[in-house]
Amino acid sequence: MNCKELAYMLADYCNGSMDPRLREELDDHLSRCEPCMAFTKTFRATCEGTRKLREAIEYAIPAEVRERLGTFVRAAALKYPEKMREYRDQIERDRREKVADLVSAATAGKLSSASALLMESHCAACPECSGYFDALRSTGTPPAGDPPAGIRSHLIALMQALPPGEEFFLA
Repeated sequence: MNCKELAYMLADYCNGSMDPRLREELDDHLSRCEPCMAFTKTFRATCEGTRKLREAIEYAIPAEVRERLGTFVRAAALKYPEKMREYRDQIERDRREKVADLVSAATAGKLSSASALLMESHCAACPECSGYFDALRSTGTPPAGDPPAGIRSHLIALMQALPPGEEFFLA
């Protein structure tokens, strides 16, 4: 384990989603490397500060402003229905593409550690998704088209459960 590798794995290390053997290697490196220890402390403090800031911002929007914004958005939607259809269609195309990418990454074993942990936990509790991915792994090829609706909605929920900025696949 070297300093550069530690920097790439720090998010998984700090959020607890890292493989235990890898975590032991990182702990060993941190015990011997003062600059990495300082970097890790700074990273944790930054993550905690960002989390607190995000919570403060999320709850600090006054009800009146929220209501006025909602009214504005609804009025714009009524005024420009074609634009709203285009927007919804684009969202659906993007979502389909992301679901297909997630299925491909899961089938190829290229999920990030956080995504793999979410997927593993979900499949342990959901026989439908577990059967779907077991069948994919046995054939080795992702299916053409969208997954069944129930599985698709579960995959969308899994993607939404990832922390902001976290990608579900390995680069």
